[in-house]
Amino acid sequence: MVLAFLYIFYLKDLFEINLTDEECINVIKNSSFYGYPDKKIGPYFESFFSNSKWYCSRKLNKINVIFEGDAYYFGKYSRFKIVFDVKKTIKTKIIQPIEYSADGAKILYTDFLNLINTIFR
Repeated sequence: MVLAFLYIFYLKDLFEINLTDEECINVIKNSSFYGYPDKKIGPYFESFFSNSKWYCSRKLNKINVIFEGDAYYFGKYSRFKIVFDVKKTIKTKIIQPIEYSADGAKILYTDFLNLINTIFR
């Protein structure tokens, strides 16, 4: 009984998404934010940010795609980091970053929304 429970709620989830790092990154790059359904994230991020970098992080039962890039925003040139949950994006079809920061400091959600609106307008 315990083994069945473990399989259903933990192991099954591990095997459910069997994607390479590149495929995980493409899930995010080819997704859109709610307010911009016709605009894929990848091309817009690549054109707005310089020195951009995409990579995948896997820890236990989580798969995150991390985007890093430089941009002049908030009155200065900063290094931005945005973390996306791949499993949540695949399961819900809604992309929502789980973490965002500038120069290592977390930024407010409202500031993040302003950044997204600037990128996609």
